[in-house]
Amino acid sequence: MRERKDPLLPLLATAVSLVLVGAVFHFYPRFARWLGSNEAAVAGQVQSPGDAVPVWVCRGVEGVGLILRGGREDDGLGAAFEGGPYRFLTLHVYNFARAEAFELNLPEGGFVSPEGGDPAFPAARFVKEDAPARLRPVLLGLGAVTSLRVPMGHSGKALLAIRGDPARRTAFVSGALTFERRELERRALAQFEQRPDKKQFEDF
Repeated sequence: MRERKDPLLPLLATAVSLVLVGAVFHFYPRFARWLGSNEAAVAGQVQSPGDAVPVWVCRGVEGVGLILRGGREDDGLGAAFEGGPYRFLTLHVYNFARAEAFELNLPEGGFVSPEGGDPAFPAARFVKEDAPARLRPVLLGLGAVTSLRVPMGHSGKALLAIRGDPARRTAFVSGALTFERRELERRALAQFEQRPDKKQFEDF
C-alpha cells in the first residue's frame, strides 16, 4: 500500500511554528524585563556589582523586615493598568522571627513622601476590569495584590504604582510604617535577596 502524502500537513506545521516563534520574540522581552531586575535597564550600560541601588527600608515591625525597591516603567504590561503611565515599586516583606504571620493590608491612600508628589498606591487598584485573563496570573505573580500574609520564615511581595520617578524620594510613609531611603551596593542587595538574613537587614 502506498503511503498517502498530504501537502497541507507540512504547511500547517510550518505556519504553527512561525506563530509560536513570533510570539516568543514578541512577548518574552517584555516579561523578561518585568520578571528580572526591578531596575530600569539602559541599552549598552554595564551594571557593576559595586553600583549603588536606591531602596527604602522599614524597621518598624518587630521580627519583620520591609524593603521597597524598583522604579520600573510600565512597559510591557502597562496596557493592563488604567490611568498610567506609572513606575512600579516592589514591597518585599521578610518575616524573620515573628511567631504569628505578619498581615498587611495595603493602604488605599498609598504611601506618601515628605517631598510631596503622588503617593505609591497598590497597583492592584489600577488593574483594568477587562484586563486579559491570561495576564492576571502574571500580575498576581508580580504582586498586584491588596493584602499580604507572611508566615515566619517566609517572604511576600506587593506591587505599588507611582507616577513620576521615585528615585530621589527620601521616604514613603503610611501609618506606623516609615520606609527610609538607603543606597545599597548591588552585590550586597543581591546576596540578601538570595538568602535573606535578619542581621544583614538590620545593617542596611
